[in-house]
Amino acid sequence: MGPISTSWKIILKSRFLAVLSIGVLVAGSALAKEAIRLDASSDAAAESSWERMVESVSAAKKQKLLVAMLQINLEGVNSAYEVAGNPELQRFGIARVKDRVAGLDADEIIALGGRASGAGVRIQSIE
Repeated sequence: MGPISTSWKIILKSRFLAVLSIGVLVAGSALAKEAIRLDASSDAAAESSWERMVESVSAAKKQKLLVAMLQINLEGVNSAYEVAGNPELQRFGIARVKDRVAGLDADEIIALGGRASGAGVRIQSIE
């Protein structure tokens, strides 16, 4: 059997490059983790995507995200008296504000919480 012909070399080289390209694309897509967005199609979907979002971020970002959710829930509330007098305000949760955060990722929810107006939220460490 003689040396490999030029046409076979071209075919082998193109197949190798195709396989290599596919491998790079697969590895790249595995590394590029897409941000979790809030699914507001139902209360259950909102709760589920919220839990996945909270679990997917660092501890520092988790605290910011939870505070942002609280700020969004309290937007427009000016005192504790309003909360005490309104049973709906006593149930904080993502389902209550799901339509406001629909399709947003963690960073966008944190930014929205920072722009919310209403009762101030102060976090104090209990260490």
